[in-house]
Amino acid sequence: MQAELFTSNQSDSKIWEISEINASIRKLLEQNLSHIWLRGEISNLKSYSSGHYYFQLKDEISQLKGVLFKGDARNLATPPVEGSSYLIFGDITVYEPRGDCQIRVKHLLEEGRGNLRLEFERLKKSLSDEGLFDSEKKKPIPKYTKRIGLITSKEGAAIEDFTSILQRRGWRGEIILSPSLVQGATAPQNLVNAMNQMNQLEIPIDVLILTRGGGSIEDLWAFNDEELVRKVAGCTVPVISAIGHQTDFVLTDFASDLRAETPSAAAELLSSGFLEQSQKLDLLSSNLQEIAFRTVEKASDHLDLLSLRLKSLNPSHRIEMANQSLTDLSARLAISISRFLEQKKSALSHLETRLEGVNIKKILKKGFAVIKDPSGKAISSINSLRKQEEIRIQLQDGEIQFLVQPKK
Repeated sequence: MQAELFTSNQSDSKIWEISEINASIRKLLEQNLSHIWLRGEISNLKSYSSGHYYFQLKDEISQLKGVLFKGDARNLATPPVEGSSYLIFGDITVYEPRGDCQIRVKHLLEEGRGNLRLEFERLKKSLSDEGLFDSEKKKPIPKYTKRIGLITSKEGAAIEDFTSILQRRGWRGEIILSPSLVQGATAPQNLVNAMNQMNQLEIPIDVLILTRGGGSIEDLWAFNDEELVRKVAGCTVPVISAIGHQTDFVLTDFASDLRAETPSAAAELLSSGFLEQSQKLDLLSSNLQEIAFRTVEKASDHLDLLSLRLKSLNPSHRIEMANQSLTDLSARLAISISRFLEQKKSALSHLETRLEGVNIKKILKKGFAVIKDPSGKAISSINSLRKQEEIRIQLQDGEIQFLVQPKK
């Protein structure tokens, strides 16, 4: 059937581009719905540094995107306010890149604050006058928590933000999750039921966290439900309300024992005491380790000293020292003997040289002779010779004998 339809119409049917369709829709809307007035309540308002405003306009049934550019916003006495109802003048058009239908606002006339905002203020005043928000009724948040009750959506980003902060900061404990819708018509009763479940736990929790991410006043409206607000105020355990962003306020913020600006801020608050205690324990542990190390080091030094003293008193040590001293003395004695022998050797060599110098044989070789008397005693003077006495003359190669002749 689809193939036949395609075949029968492909020859005479134009194939449109998405951009052409959006451009045609924009022209039709601008031709038929330009310079119109409409009434609506502003929600999900966002302002940018460029000076432009983007928001949703809604009534009880429908909503329409709106944009107020900087040039037109400059002509307003006051900027648009979230939750307020306005008479709006502008042109209906299409933002072609996304195909979004929107009104390009030229002017705003505040008609009065939105119904939701009025209902919020009315209920807030009524419960405040009743004393439900009195500060003296607030219960203190425990500094150290082991069991945390958490009420939020299983699919929302709030649960991930909350648990990841606790894990990153090293919190150790148990999280009891009671999942609930956090937006829509049935969300208030879901939240009340979740709180009832928390109150019925066999092991009580230390603190209860009611949380979700940011959104428009409509998205957060479940936390303005009167029954839920009363349940929060009457809870037997401390309650932290961590709804939306820093600028978002709901009635459970006032009824709770503490308001946290974001889910992450609630996690940081609950883990701060644990983190502080953990840091103190780490410091104590480090100090104990340092003390133990110094004690062991001191004892080790003392043992080394005692060991040295004991070693000095040990007979074997004394014997070793005596042996070492004996070895040293032996070495010194050997050196002394060697030096003594060297000195004596040198002296003998010197004497030998001197003896060689007076050796009779060497003298005789030089041509000298020795004259001896018959007894063999050397004659050194002529006066000791007697006449007809036989003398011997010793030469190098032998002796000859002579008779002493008288002088003529």
